[in-house]
Amino acid sequence: MIVLLVFIGLIVGLNCIPLLTKANFPKTEKVIVKMLFISTILWLTFTILQFCGYRLKGHYSFLVIGLVFIVLTLIYFALFKNTKKKILTVFLFSSLLFVSVFILLSVQVLKEFRIDESKKIIVTEGGLLSCGETIQITESKFGLFDKEIHYKNFCLQGIEKIEVLKFNDKYAEFLIYHNGEMNSENPYKYEIRR
Repeated sequence: MIVLLVFIGLIVGLNCIPLLTKANFPKTEKVIVKMLFISTILWLTFTILQFCGYRLKGHYSFLVIGLVFIVLTLIYFALFKNTKKKILTVFLFSSLLFVSVFILLSVQVLKEFRIDESKKIIVTEGGLLSCGETIQITESKFGLFDKEIHYKNFCLQGIEKIEVLKFNDKYAEFLIYHNGEMNSENPYKYEIRR
């Protein structure tokens, strides 16, 4: 509850900054609105694709798009004068801002391990209610995306290394080395039958 109140206070405080300044920069406002529109479309597109199993390639690519969206939204809140149009968009963008911060904090890529030229294993944080980290086996698609083939949430933390023992279309076997806090079996042997 305190976090929600701080978040609402931050939004209200940023919206009150234009009351303190008297300067008006119409060209800058147009540029910021265009950049905000583009970053919103990009962030929404890549977020929807990520939930459909298509993760943008690169360790920090989705993080950078999310941070650009967050910064431009905060600049929009801070620099524009309060009008009816801005007040309506603040309701929309404040919810998107809250969701983007939540997604960026809960879906961070920790490590990547290559299986072969087109397939790799991605280790991400499990989220707020998860007991450990998440492992996704992905395959390269369309040159820009990693398509999720297999998804598993383990009660393992501190995954340091994943050794591939066997991998083909019907069977896969891995040894997962971790810090040993959540599970005493180290390395953890994981088998996939497809």
